[in-house]
Amino acid sequence: MKNIIYKALIAILFLSGSTTAFGQSTTEKVPITGMVQDTEGEVLANASVAIYDEAEENILTGVVSNPDGNFTVEMEPGQYVIEVSFLAYNSYKSEIEVEPGQPLDLGTIELAAEQSELDEVVVEGQRSYMEMNFDSRSFNVQDDVTSLGGSALDVLDNVPSITTDFEGNVSLRGNQGVQILINGRPSNLVRNGTDALSSIPSSMIEEVKIITNPSARYSADGTGGIIDIILVDDAELGFNGSVRGNAGYPQDYGLGANLNYQRSKVNWFLNTQVEYESEPESGSTFQSFSGDTTYAYQELIDTDETEKEANINFGADIYLPADQLLTLSTRINLEDQTEDRNLNYTDYDPTNDEVYRDVFDNWGVVQRTTRDVLEEQRESDFDVRAQYEKTFKENNDHKLVADFDYEFGEEDGRTNFEQFVEQGTGNEVRQRTNAGEIYREARLDIDYEQPLGESAKMEAGLRFNYDWQDNDYTVEEFQNGNWVRTPENIGAADNFIYLENVNAAYAIFNGELKPFTYQLGIRAENTNIESELDQSGTTSSQSYTDFFPSVFLSYTINELNSLQASYSRRISRPWSGQLLPFTEIENERNREIGNPDLKPEFGNSFELGYLRYWETGSVLTSLYYRYRTQVIEDIETTEIIGGQSVNIEQPINLASEDAWGVEFSADQELFDGLQLSGSLNIYQSNREGQFQGVLYTSETETFSSRIRVRWQFLDSWNFQSYISFRGAQNTTQGRRAGRSFVGTGLSKELLDGKANVSINVRDLFNSRNSDREIIEPNYYRNSQYSWSSRAFRLNFRYNFGGE
Repeated sequence: MKNIIYKALIAILFLSGSTTAFGQSTTEKVPITGMVQDTEGEVLANASVAIYDEAEENILTGVVSNPDGNFTVEMEPGQYVIEVSFLAYNSYKSEIEVEPGQPLDLGTIELAAEQSELDEVVVEGQRSYMEMNFDSRSFNVQDDVTSLGGSALDVLDNVPSITTDFEGNVSLRGNQGVQILINGRPSNLVRNGTDALSSIPSSMIEEVKIITNPSARYSADGTGGIIDIILVDDAELGFNGSVRGNAGYPQDYGLGANLNYQRSKVNWFLNTQVEYESEPESGSTFQSFSGDTTYAYQELIDTDETEKEANINFGADIYLPADQLLTLSTRINLEDQTEDRNLNYTDYDPTNDEVYRDVFDNWGVVQRTTRDVLEEQRESDFDVRAQYEKTFKENNDHKLVADFDYEFGEEDGRTNFEQFVEQGTGNEVRQRTNAGEIYREARLDIDYEQPLGESAKMEAGLRFNYDWQDNDYTVEEFQNGNWVRTPENIGAADNFIYLENVNAAYAIFNGELKPFTYQLGIRAENTNIESELDQSGTTSSQSYTDFFPSVFLSYTINELNSLQASYSRRISRPWSGQLLPFTEIENERNREIGNPDLKPEFGNSFELGYLRYWETGSVLTSLYYRYRTQVIEDIETTEIIGGQSVNIEQPINLASEDAWGVEFSADQELFDGLQLSGSLNIYQSNREGQFQGVLYTSETETFSSRIRVRWQFLDSWNFQSYISFRGAQNTTQGRRAGRSFVGTGLSKELLDGKANVSINVRDLFNSRNSDREIIEPNYYRNSQYSWSSRAFRLNFRYNFGGE
């Protein structure tokens, strides 16, 4: 591993050594400035700016635009031709005159996406699937045929550097401490972990942005970095929109629409989606224990999960005088979910007092037990938002943005358990749980940007965030014809109230010292947390203030080669599901309990990147190192409850971690219409910590990789396919096996490009499974789970309207 990283570093240094010498002229020169963006207002970093002589026979000099799209080039007085170009965009060319002592500001230069003509049919050039900048990588997933009809989790599972698992956890470069944003802001869709991302249809997502080393502009939450999900915005003049539908196997149906109506100074928008999904899940567990007693058992799980969901997002963009924009919107999300699980336990009598890793044929069966679980859950979420933006006329980069968001909702769940002994001795058991949550969250962001001179900019902002939750939980058992509360060792009933208040302020300065550009930032966050268990009277509180600096330094070698070094300090606060001190009893042998005393993780991240462009592609090579403290990890222990051994899983602040690695991301057009992209992340992670007097350590070397091919052929056909790999990994208590899976899709445009029909297959070889081991001196457990079988989807979309 160290040799691989060392060789990669040598390669970067070798490539960076190919710089050309910079000469100096004693002749007085005049600065020429401008900013490059696309027709949608997005800045284009690393756009090439070339200055020709008046006859356009020779290139006299050239630069590239900085991360903010700005450029400056100095020329002696005279007549010239300037050309601005960027991959996959039409070039801009214009004659200019430079006069002595008079700086020339060309203002904003817009580049349009390339177009080509085939037999008089105009085909718009598509954006590259992967667009790379130093502070982020953007993946244009709106045309991702392989995830159509799915959810945001399906989309993320196709994006390089990101991995997901059957519990809904999302990791970035192997780190689960990730902050997920929706349109650049936090959302209640991910307030209780990431499983709720399944409620965002893939067709609503335009772009996924990965920020591995965020600046002070962003909330410091997330030691692993930021994943920003950008939703579709199809606003055009007049009435326009699209309708879509999908059907799949296993059962997967959806209908949705995006509607816009823009006239004069107001754009009305409406996005809605209804879905029905039912899919099977299955798993198995083998467990062996040898201590005061010796036992072994096998568990088989079959689950049918059914989900009904409806959401609507309605609002308006109001264009006010003096370059002001006010956006008002509201969102409603309703969800009804049912899980019908069947668990079958077989208890064995091992022949010897030792820990086993599999069942032997000569073992006797002590007991066979069936446990039926029916879980019903309803959830409703509401969001009201107002965003104000003021752009000052003298410069589009001079602006003020204020964003207020109020979110509220509730969740109710009921679970019934029935347990029967099929073979051996034992009593029938009937249990039930009731859980409820009410939450309120208010957030206000104020951001201000102002250019300072020709090549500098100042940014500053404030955030006020208030989060309140009220959770109820009861566990009952049917005894002697009555439902009664269970003892605490089975599941304590209580009411948990949680309050979190995070206020923040930040300042950033961007500057340029040719050929370097730099950014210095600092963010201060004050956190106050209070929690209380009503019935037990247990309270907890935390209050702390921390500072989070960020530093970025970029060196432009030439218009095709650049280097950047960056540093940031981050925090990962535990989410509410990790804090709830209630015991999940749906699985009699394995229980989960939260930890209200969890403290946040802290991380320091260093990164060195080399970005190389050429005519038909690009590659980004990144070396990174991350150090984390108070790392949160789920630890399993064994307890005897009611004469039976039960595994207890609880999150704790276990360890410190050193992690380092090298990542390659590349995008290459092989020939017209055929594009190949891929990524490879090789990293090592070392953890060490203690819990209850036991030392837990892990040293793992592993990798993750994705390869994607996109082929546009004939007039309107689009074929896409990908393969994803993730290597095996050691954990502090055992090992997680590697996995690979394949997805593919084919689409066809109809009705002069207004309609699109596609078919895709997820997990083509049915290999997207989880395989984990817990290996302890007196305890072994192997769990295998398949949470998404092979799935087929047929999708249709129709676009209409517009002027």
